[in-house]
Amino acid sequence: MNPMTDPAPAQSAPRDAFALLKTLAERHRARQDAPGFAGAPLLDLSIGNPDLAPEPRWRERLQHYVGRDDLHGYGEFRADLNLRLRERFAAYYQRRFLPAGAPALLDPQRHVVDLLGSKEGIFHSLFACLKPGEAVLMPDPSYTVYQSTARLLGARVELFACDERGQPRLESIRAEQLHGARVLVICSPSNPTGIALSPAKLDEVLDFARRHDLYVLIDRAYAEIAFEPPRGGVLGGAALPAPGALERVLELHSLSKSCGLAGWRIGFAAGAPALVAKIRAAKFNADFGTFLPLQCVAAEMLDELETIAARNSAVYAARMRRFVDGAAALGWRIAPSHGTFFLWAPLPPGFEGDDLDFVEALLDATGVLVAPGSGFGPGGAGRVRIALVQAEAVLDEALRRLRAWPALRRDAAA
Repeated sequence: MNPMTDPAPAQSAPRDAFALLKTLAERHRARQDAPGFAGAPLLDLSIGNPDLAPEPRWRERLQHYVGRDDLHGYGEFRADLNLRLRERFAAYYQRRFLPAGAPALLDPQRHVVDLLGSKEGIFHSLFACLKPGEAVLMPDPSYTVYQSTARLLGARVELFACDERGQPRLESIRAEQLHGARVLVICSPSNPTGIALSPAKLDEVLDFARRHDLYVLIDRAYAEIAFEPPRGGVLGGAALPAPGALERVLELHSLSKSCGLAGWRIGFAAGAPALVAKIRAAKFNADFGTFLPLQCVAAEMLDELETIAARNSAVYAARMRRFVDGAAALGWRIAPSHGTFFLWAPLPPGFEGDDLDFVEALLDATGVLVAPGSGFGPGGAGRVRIALVQAEAVLDEALRRLRAWPALRRDAAA
C-alpha cells in the first residue's frame, strides 16, 4: 500500500500526534530529571509553538489599552470596538487577496466573526456545519484537531488521499464516503505538510463542493507565512473571491503565526453568512467576547499585517534554509515547504518502516523530539514533522546532535 495515495478505512482513527508527543516529552523529562542521567536534554522540535514575540511597540499599545478603565467589561457589550476589529479584517482581506480596484467583498456585519484563535474556529465551524452522524471529508494526513473535534461532535471522519505532490485527490473519494457528508476541510498551506493548494486544485475543491452540496472549511492560519512573493501584490490561496464561494466557504485566519501572538488568541472566520451567524451565536453563549484591549491592538495590527508578517516569514524562511541545508549535508534530503514553519520530512537514510520507532530512537539517542507523521493520519506514515520554532542556534545544536548520531547514515550525501 502507498501511504500517500491509499487512504485507510474510514473507521480507523489515527493515533493522535499530540497525545503521543506529550507522552514522549514527559517520559524524557522524567529521565532527564533522574539522578545519573547521561543523555542529552530535551530539544523540542515537535510542537508549532511560535517563539517570535510581538515587537515592543505592540506590547506598549496593549499596556495603553489595559490602562483604560472602560475596557475591562465583557467584550460582547462593546459592539463599536468589535465592529471596528471586523472592519479592519475585511479591509486587510480586500487589499491582501483581491486586486486593486475590485469591489468590496466582505461585509463585516455578515461575513466576519472574530475568534479566540483559529483553533477555536475549527470547533465552532464544524459545530456550525455538522450534526451527529454526518460526515466530514478531510485529506490524509491532516491536522489532528479537525479529526478529534469532528469525533467529539459525533460526526464521521472520512479521510481521502493526496497525490505525490501533496495535493488532495478528490477523485479518490468514494460514494459511500459522500453519504451524509456535509463539509470538506482543507488546510492551506497545510499543517503538517507545508504544502499549499495549487490554484487549479482550489478551483477543483470549490467545484466538487458545489456539485455535492458541501460546505468548505479552509484553514488559512499560515496564509501569511509564505515563501513566494505575492504576484501583482496579491497573496494567493484565497477561496472567497471565487464565484459562489461566499455561500458555502468559511476561511479561518489567525494572527498567532503571522504576528507572534499565539498566546493572545486572535483569529477570524470569514465567509458564508449562515455559518458566521451560527458561530457568533455559539460564542455569545460560550465566551462573551475577546478581551477588549486585545481587540483594540489587533485592529491596529491588521492595518500593518503585511509588514509584520513579512518580517516573521523572513525569519522562518532563513531557519528553513539553514535546517534543510544542514540536513542535506548529513544525507537527509528534505524538501522545503511552500509555507508554515514546518518541514515534512521522509525518514532519513538508514531508517525504514515505522516513523514512531524513528522518533523514539532519535529522542532516546539525541534528545531531539520531532512529530511522527502517522500521528496526522495513515497517509503520514514514514514521515516526520519538524517545527522550526527555535532560534538558529538551537537548530544548529539539533543538527550537531544528528551529526553525532551513528545510526544516521550519510552515504546518500555522496
